[in-house]
Amino acid sequence: TSGLDGCVAVCNQFISQMMQRCCRKGEEGGASEFRPILSNLIDDLLLVRYLIEFPAAEMLLLSLSHRLGSDLIRASSHSKQVEATYLATAMDAFGKITSAVASTLQQNRENPFKLPDSMSPEDSPEPQEEVNRCFCGRGNLDTFMVDCDRCHSWFHGSCIGITKDTVPDMWFCDDCTLQTAILDQAKVFARSNGGSKVLSTKDHNHVLRQFLLSYLSRTAESSSLPHADRAREFLIATWVKYLTLENNSGKQGTFDLNLVRSHVVAQWSPLSLEQNNRSNSSLTADGNQRIMSALVASSELSASFPRLLGVLLKLMGDKIASLRKLSLKAFLQVVNVDPTLMSQPSVRKEVSRCFHDGAISVREAAVSLVGDYVLQSPNLAAAFHAPLLERMVDSGISVRKRAVKIFRDILLSNPSYGGRATAMHCMLQRADDRKEDDGVRDLIHEAFHILWFNGKAFEMGKSSLSLATDIKLEDPNNRGKTMTRAQLYCREAAKAMVEVVKVSGSPEFLTSLVKGLLFGFNEGDKNKKTAERMRRQVDSRNQCNSLVLALVELLLSFEESRAHTEEDGKEFVALLSTLSVFSQAYPELLVPHVDTLVPYLKGDNGANKYETLIVSTVSSIVSLSSRHFSSAELARLTQGELPTDLVNIAYKFPPSAVSSAVEALSNLANHPDASTGSLQEKKLFNMAVKFYTYLLKNKNKTKNFSTMKKAFRHNVQRALSALGSICRYYECHDGFDNHNLDPNGFHVITDVNQLQFSGNVLSSACFALFREYLENDDEQTKCLALRAMNGVFISRPRVVLAAAQLGIISFVISEAAPPSVQIESLRCWRDILLAEEIRIESGAAKQKMQMQKDISLSKRISGDQDGDSCISGSVLTKHADRLYELTLSKDEKVRQMIIDLIGHLLRQGLINPMATVPHLLAVQGDVKSPATRSLALKLLITEGEKRPDMLRQRICAGLKQAYYFQKEVYPHDSSGVPRVTALLSRDEGHKVVTDTIFDQVIKESAIRNKRAQRQGLLKGIISLFEKDPDSEHTDADQLPLLAFASEILAHLPYTALNDPLFIVYHLSCITALDGQSIINQFAELLGGDLCDPNSEEDDIERAAKTGTFDPNQFGLQSKSAEFGQLCVNSCRILPLLQLKDFLCEAYNLSEARITEYVPSEKERIHEKGVSISDSIPAFSCIMDPIFDSQQNINWNNAGKVYAMMRPMMRDSEDEDLHVDTEPLKKTPKRKSGQKRKLGDFDDALAQDSPKVSPD
Repeated sequence: TSGLDGCVAVCNQFISQMMQRCCRKGEEGGASEFRPILSNLIDDLLLVRYLIEFPAAEMLLLSLSHRLGSDLIRASSHSKQVEATYLATAMDAFGKITSAVASTLQQNRENPFKLPDSMSPEDSPEPQEEVNRCFCGRGNLDTFMVDCDRCHSWFHGSCIGITKDTVPDMWFCDDCTLQTAILDQAKVFARSNGGSKVLSTKDHNHVLRQFLLSYLSRTAESSSLPHADRAREFLIATWVKYLTLENNSGKQGTFDLNLVRSHVVAQWSPLSLEQNNRSNSSLTADGNQRIMSALVASSELSASFPRLLGVLLKLMGDKIASLRKLSLKAFLQVVNVDPTLMSQPSVRKEVSRCFHDGAISVREAAVSLVGDYVLQSPNLAAAFHAPLLERMVDSGISVRKRAVKIFRDILLSNPSYGGRATAMHCMLQRADDRKEDDGVRDLIHEAFHILWFNGKAFEMGKSSLSLATDIKLEDPNNRGKTMTRAQLYCREAAKAMVEVVKVSGSPEFLTSLVKGLLFGFNEGDKNKKTAERMRRQVDSRNQCNSLVLALVELLLSFEESRAHTEEDGKEFVALLSTLSVFSQAYPELLVPHVDTLVPYLKGDNGANKYETLIVSTVSSIVSLSSRHFSSAELARLTQGELPTDLVNIAYKFPPSAVSSAVEALSNLANHPDASTGSLQEKKLFNMAVKFYTYLLKNKNKTKNFSTMKKAFRHNVQRALSALGSICRYYECHDGFDNHNLDPNGFHVITDVNQLQFSGNVLSSACFALFREYLENDDEQTKCLALRAMNGVFISRPRVVLAAAQLGIISFVISEAAPPSVQIESLRCWRDILLAEEIRIESGAAKQKMQMQKDISLSKRISGDQDGDSCISGSVLTKHADRLYELTLSKDEKVRQMIIDLIGHLLRQGLINPMATVPHLLAVQGDVKSPATRSLALKLLITEGEKRPDMLRQRICAGLKQAYYFQKEVYPHDSSGVPRVTALLSRDEGHKVVTDTIFDQVIKESAIRNKRAQRQGLLKGIISLFEKDPDSEHTDADQLPLLAFASEILAHLPYTALNDPLFIVYHLSCITALDGQSIINQFAELLGGDLCDPNSEEDDIERAAKTGTFDPNQFGLQSKSAEFGQLCVNSCRILPLLQLKDFLCEAYNLSEARITEYVPSEKERIHEKGVSISDSIPAFSCIMDPIFDSQQNINWNNAGKVYAMMRPMMRDSEDEDLHVDTEPLKKTPKRKSGQKRKLGDFDDALAQDSPKVSPD
């Protein structure tokens, strides 16, 4: 095998030289030229590895795989020594080789080479019949065919290279030739000791190699090409090597390896063509190719597949994010050819870990990997359903986008996918989130358009949701009638919608989607994909009627088959809620189906606890669609049982259903075609009088309704709810309020015969009555009265002015009001703002303005709203200070409600963002209420997108307010100290992560991505520690705030090493000046003998550490005030010293790096993407008070501070920094036309900046 050893040496030398040139950094050595050559070389080797004439391709690929694998593993531990672009090239090449090997092994498993396992000819099966077994796969064509003389199978002459003129006397097919050859050679090479008669794979391979050798010998003899003879010699040398290895391993088959070796070596000298043809049988080209494939599958490279796969799996868990990402992409190539690898436990474990990787690029690569896998194997999609859903809310846009694409493709390829409801629900949530990226949102909209609103699918039934062609489904409502494919599409789409609503528990997200598809979304960039969105709108409008018909048919089918169980009740509500979506988006489509829905208003649907939801939903559908009733439809419905059923709902059901029923009845009464004094108006008025009479009768029954019976309280609750709804929804056409509405003009009418809708008489009397109920001592009654009064405010905004003058507004949000009343008042204000917004956008405000007789012509033409539109907002704006105070409420629900209201005020431009942002930042300190923090965070992100500089400027003020928020809101500990913390802890399974309360603000805003803004923010926080120029002493009350700020600086989410270096630089400047000044002041106070600033540990330090500190011993009793103040001053410096040590340890900052750092230097590439060490405990800076409330010094605490300050300052002196005041050196002037060298400007900046060096 000396010849083969030479080949191996040449191969290794070639690969070594090639890889050395490829891995050089930059353009050195032409690396950019050699890397494409390497990639092309591997592509070519993979193409020729199955060709018999290129047997050395396997050797080159094996050597390449070893070298690439070792380079990638080496890069794991020496990342800085390997260039990033080479890593990408190497990983791609390694992935190509591994995927090619995986493909070979998979093909061999799926189409194994079937050869005889026994040496006995009797074991070979006899042919049963003559069949066409030609490998081309074609049938019995009208062409010349040849019969195998052994198995009598037929083959096309053109496929096996035989014509009518060259038919041999006897011809065997490839399978028979192989089987005969194996049996013949088994007789020759079988061991003579009577061993096993079972032929192994190794025995088969010897026969297969002999066929290849014979083919190469014939080729070399019949052609003048030298490469055929070289290939023959290489095959012999390789065969001898395998024989030697097999013989040394002791694992031999049936063949005698010495005989085989002698036979192989004897063929080194080629036989003549005539001798070769006479001594060996030949195979067709297809037979030779099959042999080559079988040998490749058993080659050394294929046998190394577990090692290749192990390298990829190891790199998936590497500490370098780029390697993890590249290994996932390489593994994706492997999975694409062999998806079964994903079922291996080790593979799933690594992929699952990558789903929660800290790097966005790694998570994206993992999601892409799983996505391609589940699309190839839809039946296994359920195994990765939950992880993919988690990635739908990933912080990385690219990860979310990839997850959406995967679910979109799954739903399009498999509409009946079991997890479609949860997947669609999650997609709808993402689309409804205003923070979502436009690209992600567009993907979701397009997916739902195809799934539910595809026009071509309706017309032709070609959508993926359509059922298979020629399938006919009997219509359940018309027996014997079949449904068209478009109807089947509608039915499936309707079912999916109902499932989504059922999973969501609310139709809110679906309503937002349908409205957007019909009338357009509020996209941020209107110029992007405008034509596509317009097409979707037109398409969606055309299909809504078919979808509504399908939903009604589903409802009727469900009604026939339901079993009145609890699950059926949920399904019933989901069906009606889905119909309500279209009543909100396209109400005229529901008009033809109102007769189908009206019977459900009777409340006897057998749904038990779901009856309220059912009647409420149907009432809302009737209310919304009633505006589109024709006069004939209105007359027919109102003459029936509809008004009576709505009135009965008001008498029987809870307030939520009462409000919906009253709104429906009011809209029927307000219909343009309804006459004055119509039946529905009379029923509405009679109901109002009845409830008014009840409230009038019982208003003075007691000052506290909580002491009354439950039935009585329920009746009062119903009466207030119904009257408030009537005041809100019934439109009094002649009830225009004067501009100067008299607040004292509202009186309770005791004679109910004087009540009437006209002139707002009933509304004014109800307002006065509600005011009396608001004065009841029962909190629930107060809330109900306020809710009822809110109906008057919404319909008559000028009454809000009267309420403000009467002190009602101030009272309900005052400190004296119970928290429940405060919450209800804030909720009412939110509803008022939303109702006013809807009134203006719908055109109702303009319509009301045009109905007024005294309005000018110019106002009629230019105005889009009446004079009442700004009243509610202006009244609320006057109470802005009180609203800000409510953010400090000790009641969590009040805080959450006020933040919600502030969000609406900001959106409508009714309060100043500059004044509001610090309060929103303060709420980030509400660590016990994640919902409130999240709501405030959304508002901060919105404002940050509009005004990023303003957000950065206000964070420092927000930090202070967050501290005072916790100090005010949270209870104190047993010693009376407020429980204040700037840190949050979350458990991630394998570790506990510490965040600050402002982490999400910085991550979600633009501050994190802009260095100047980051440094401005950090400088602002550090400035809190700077000495007050107007005072020589530190205020002891400010020390907890400084500890709070130091915790934030310690754990902010830094993205580059430049950030902690910036902090350390400025901390060192403060401690070097102020810290040393305090040490000198201690020396002056205590005397040089007792406290030498340049000495090591003194007596006071030792006494404080041992707990034997006695101020009298050191003569400090008379200097208590001065000594205590110096200790307070030290408490300003100590957090900085501790923070500096913490950052150096947490981010592995060396003294050399700190010394050479200047704030103006550019960020270094290798210092980006840093993270805090997992082994570092959370930063803590707790300072015990030096003085008590009576300003008496606590000597123990003062001694501890002194004993901490002195040694920390001594340690800091070794690393102390000073500003180099040497004159600026001039930069050499460049000649004209001379290019600036890289680093010239950076050096100039460094010279222009203060120099930092060891003292």
